[in-house]
Amino acid sequence: MNPEVQNIVAAGKLTAADGEKLSKLEPGLFVVHKSWGVGRIASWDLLGDRILIDFEGKPGHPLKLAFAIGSLEVIPADHFLARRHSDLDALKAMAKENPPVLVELALKSSGSSLHLDDFEKLLKPRVVSEADYKKWWEGAKRALKSQRHIVVPAKRTENLVLRDQGESAGAQMVKSFLAARDLKGKLSALAGIMKDIDLFGDAKTELVPVFQDISDTARKGLKLHLKECLQLLLARDELAETHSVSVPMGSMKVSDLVCETKHVLADAVKSLPAGLLGRVYRAFPDAFPNRGWVPEILHHLTKTGGRAVEEIAGVLDANDELDVLADALKKALRNRLLSADLLIWMARERKGLAESVFDIDLGHAILGVIENDHMEGGPKRTGRLQDILSDDRTLLGEMVAEAEEEDIRLLAKRILGSASFDELTRRSLMARIIKSRPEMEAMMADNAVQKDDALIVSWQSLERKKKELEDLITVKIPDNKREIQIARAEGDLRENGGYKAARDQQAVLLRLQAKYEREIRNARGTDFTGVSTERAGIGTIVDVEDSPSGEKETFIILGAWDGDLERNIISYLSDSAKALIGKAAGEDAELPTDSQHGSRRARIISVRAYK
Repeated sequence: MNPEVQNIVAAGKLTAADGEKLSKLEPGLFVVHKSWGVGRIASWDLLGDRILIDFEGKPGHPLKLAFAIGSLEVIPADHFLARRHSDLDALKAMAKENPPVLVELALKSSGSSLHLDDFEKLLKPRVVSEADYKKWWEGAKRALKSQRHIVVPAKRTENLVLRDQGESAGAQMVKSFLAARDLKGKLSALAGIMKDIDLFGDAKTELVPVFQDISDTARKGLKLHLKECLQLLLARDELAETHSVSVPMGSMKVSDLVCETKHVLADAVKSLPAGLLGRVYRAFPDAFPNRGWVPEILHHLTKTGGRAVEEIAGVLDANDELDVLADALKKALRNRLLSADLLIWMARERKGLAESVFDIDLGHAILGVIENDHMEGGPKRTGRLQDILSDDRTLLGEMVAEAEEEDIRLLAKRILGSASFDELTRRSLMARIIKSRPEMEAMMADNAVQKDDALIVSWQSLERKKKELEDLITVKIPDNKREIQIARAEGDLRENGGYKAARDQQAVLLRLQAKYEREIRNARGTDFTGVSTERAGIGTIVDVEDSPSGEKETFIILGAWDGDLERNIISYLSDSAKALIGKAAGEDAELPTDSQHGSRRARIISVRAYK
């Protein structure tokens, strides 16, 4: 105990314990106070019951002895705060010339770990000004990339860390991971390992306890923390694959987790980073063998939002299940189960994985979602969907390029009658349809969009079309799928002509299937009985006489799929039928000829019933 202090203790002014503490607060030492910050003890005034301290910006500040004893903490002269008090200019120079050394000094003075907010408080505004700090820190981070013993956090909520250079960096990172108490801490520690994997001397051996801990943690926590457990396993697998590190036998796999949590997995993956989604869905074939994974992955198609669609489609494609994807998308289109994100993906992939289902039905689905949103006070969810419909100048044109006239007319009717678009947008959309199909310009007239939308067909042709569709689904598409699988097994797909040809044929067959299904869905069967014979129409036999030559000819006007020129049967959608329909006996009609834009005049002699 200091002799002067001992005298005060002997006089009963201080307890012996406080005397010992006061003796350690000798003049010249640096101290820290929670409110006043760093200071240097200038002198004692024991008779006056006070200590004088030179705080930063407040020299000669007096503190009563009892208060000083209980509130001051002594720090060494090489502490960052002591250096800031005694040699501020040197620290400023260090900040300018060698930021890593300054950061290391701050960390050594703070137990080797500092939150970024606390680090800023050490520097601002004395060492680095408020105005310059942001720019200075960006430069310091670049300089710290070469200082592997200093870990700069990727997130603002994490700490700057000074590694013990006496212990290998790999061992320290493993120790930090195993010491992390919660899943977020483990994810952060694992991110640090992935970032600095090159610091491991023998990663295959050193990472074994990390991988084992990940497996154990995932098994225990998946029921309460599914998303975080999934992220741990996915990050582990990425680390293992990227750096050729083996995962220990018996470790929990992503496929195990997928299988165990299939009923709630869709919600857990919604917010995963896009880069991890592919790993999740590539685990499905292992999680549900014998093609059991196909319905499971399709369940996610409409549940997880647009970001997952591309990954799911890629997995289906890689496993030669593109026809299954096409079938699922078609059903979802018909049942209006597709989200705005999924519709946008289909529009953008119209020449890729969604080619086989890109047709006019997609247009109806897009309009349906936009209109529903509008009725609910939108656009809440469909702003991007409306944007792609308006901004993609070729989308509508490609959509109607091969569509039947009746289907185009129905789509045009919906566009012209939609309250979701202003008049200028409606006309712009119609102009794109007409640009692709100039013959449909008459749709702009009001009377052109009021017709019956059904496709009239005979019962016989309808049954024939259904049999063609059945043959397509049960024979031709499965045969083509086997051809693809056989060709894939031959090896390098880049130079595999058979594989490319089979895939091209698959696209044709799937588009044909969609066309048949749409036509059958819109068809209305009839036997043509009870039709009026006052004027030519569907289900009538029309006898005509060519005006110049006097030659007689008979036309039988039947359903959309009944055309048979050898039997004089024409579809009511044909140009000849359109010229005759509505004409009565004795009236003239302009019938088309074989020459381009040519016509011939013919007089209608009689109109008879087909049955």
